[in-house]
Amino acid sequence: MTEDVDPFDALEEAEAVTSDDQDPVTNTVENTKADRLRASAGTDGADLESDTDGRSKDPLSKFVAECRWCRVGFESKEAAHAHEDCSKEPVSVCRFCGEEHTPRDDPEDHLYGCDEYQRYREKQIRNSRAGTMRGGDGLGIRQFIDGQPHEFSAYLKYDNALSTYFGLVSLYKMHDFEEYGQLRAGLEFDDKDWNLEFGYKSCGLAPPDDDTDLGRWDWRLDDPLEFRIYVYPSAYDSYQDAKDENRQRVYYRVSPRWSDMESVNGKSFSNPHDLLGVDIEVDGSYFEFDQYADVLYQALDVLRDRQQEFGWNSYTAIDADACHPEETHESSNVIDAEYYVRVKKELTGKVYAFDGTLHRISMLLGRERSGYSKTVRDDRKCEGHYHTATIGAMRAAALVGGHELPKEFKHYHVKEPDAVEGTVLENPKMGVSFQHGLYDDTLYWDDLDRLKRELDEGLLNLLQWSDLPITPDHQVFVADDYFAVEGSRRFRKVIDDPLPRIAQQQDEEVRRFAVAGNLTETDVNLVDELLTDGGHISPADLAERIGVHINTCYKSLKRLGNIVQHDYGSVELASKHIAQGVVEHIDSARSVVENTLEEAADDLVRAETFGDDDPWSRWLDHYVEDVEEGAGSGNRDVLEFGWKPSDRHDAKRLIRAGAMKWAEVAGEDMPRFAREFEVEMTLADNSRFNLDWRALKKLLPRNYSLTPSHG
Repeated sequence: MTEDVDPFDALEEAEAVTSDDQDPVTNTVENTKADRLRASAGTDGADLESDTDGRSKDPLSKFVAECRWCRVGFESKEAAHAHEDCSKEPVSVCRFCGEEHTPRDDPEDHLYGCDEYQRYREKQIRNSRAGTMRGGDGLGIRQFIDGQPHEFSAYLKYDNALSTYFGLVSLYKMHDFEEYGQLRAGLEFDDKDWNLEFGYKSCGLAPPDDDTDLGRWDWRLDDPLEFRIYVYPSAYDSYQDAKDENRQRVYYRVSPRWSDMESVNGKSFSNPHDLLGVDIEVDGSYFEFDQYADVLYQALDVLRDRQQEFGWNSYTAIDADACHPEETHESSNVIDAEYYVRVKKELTGKVYAFDGTLHRISMLLGRERSGYSKTVRDDRKCEGHYHTATIGAMRAAALVGGHELPKEFKHYHVKEPDAVEGTVLENPKMGVSFQHGLYDDTLYWDDLDRLKRELDEGLLNLLQWSDLPITPDHQVFVADDYFAVEGSRRFRKVIDDPLPRIAQQQDEEVRRFAVAGNLTETDVNLVDELLTDGGHISPADLAERIGVHINTCYKSLKRLGNIVQHDYGSVELASKHIAQGVVEHIDSARSVVENTLEEAADDLVRAETFGDDDPWSRWLDHYVEDVEEGAGSGNRDVLEFGWKPSDRHDAKRLIRAGAMKWAEVAGEDMPRFAREFEVEMTLADNSRFNLDWRALKKLLPRNYSLTPSHG
């Protein structure tokens, strides 16, 4: 058997410069800071720099990092991160398509969309005697269960196709609808016999103006029509009968298009690409997605033959070729599509259980309250009757890397389960469908391959995460009139269940919220408001509801981090799982804040005993130019010194003196000064001397306490 290829070997790597878990910029920043701290270790155990001879200016004082590729220096960590994509950074090259990559690129994501790599894998599987191949990355060609296409809707658009429309107008004039009803004909497609019906309806369009350029076509209709074409199995008397019994079928609504269209009430009509042809709405079930254009083409061809049977000497023949599948306009797009499998009902409990796969997808990836995103649990007619979990486009990649289409994951029975008891239809369907309403972009007809791949992979992964097989298994899957328990070899991405990992990450966010000592009363009130009445709420409305300034609200959102989702002028909790965790911890978080507020009140009382002229205030007035509230790490206040000490030794003596004054007034141990402040100052030689809380903590005596004096 041909040896498996590790996808990570597919990229010709440049020389390794860091380990897999190292970030070059962060590593450089941290190492630079560490080197400076080691070089400046003091003799008294508190100083940050030796106060012995030399006291030379730190040669790296201006820069906190430099690019390891081009050696450009950065004065801040933010500037270093902004320089991530250095043009001189070594790259790797995919040996299949030649595309270059940086070390930060994910080889798996590239290979997932690399056509050359997929062809290589397909060739390997053909040459493999065992016929099974799969890598540890989840990418592989093997035999997977074939999902059955189910519901589908789209808009097929054809330019330069008014010849098709006016041919249908001619057929409409030939047939006596009042006497015979809709025109009927037979159609053979995919080795099956079908009924074809042709009808019409007023479409609310105003006739084009006389000066509208319709080419060689005269309008010849005061009331423009749209035409209906129905295709359904020959065993049924009507399209509605076939629909009622959920049979394979398709319906086309054909509408004309020209420039500057208007409705009968004078409103403009959408025709963004200025088509001079037809726009055809498609709604069907159980056909392969790309077959709908083929069925339309053959149906038009049958209707053209039907015209000839009327024996008219002069008429406009239906131009079926103008609507050939290869003539589909680039603006044609897909609205709805679904794949499903049918599974024995006693085996699907893990799919729809309260802590099952669908529930976890919704809780972990669905936002607390966001548009159409929702969970449905309906067990009224039978256990597991109708359960769905919907995720938007932004979360699709979190579930399966490389995906970007919003989807609905489903477990459902027929509408009346009791009516099919004892038949194959008593077993539920598991499906995945595209959710057009959650997609900000347009899914074009040319994207059908991507649609089929994402739905197929979504369904396979749903099975895998529910401990169900992803290969044909007659002990698990149940065939029906359309779904067959068959498989085929194809390149698909099937991964281990990511939901436990996502749950762990979100649980960590909740725990940080519950125990963080830097939360404010605003933070807790904000989260509480989102829990009780959040929905889609703007930061301004949220600030008004909790009674704070809008800037205070923005600072709170920044502190709360990943437990809230803030975009497009709206705020919400990041997921239902996080919301559930926050509910359990909101009381403890509020207690932490209230205790902190009580301590602050005690500090204020102690400070007020000194009046308006306490030692701490006098020290601030003499040496500190500005106090930037909450500007430091952990929302500590930053003391920006106006006084320029002569050197670092002088600066540290000054800081210790300030910490002593603060401890005296606040009634706290001196080391606690580092919990409240960070320091930024400029020395006499114009070099910067900044201390974050860690450095400040090392500077201060550890076992120093001072009982405040009063008076």
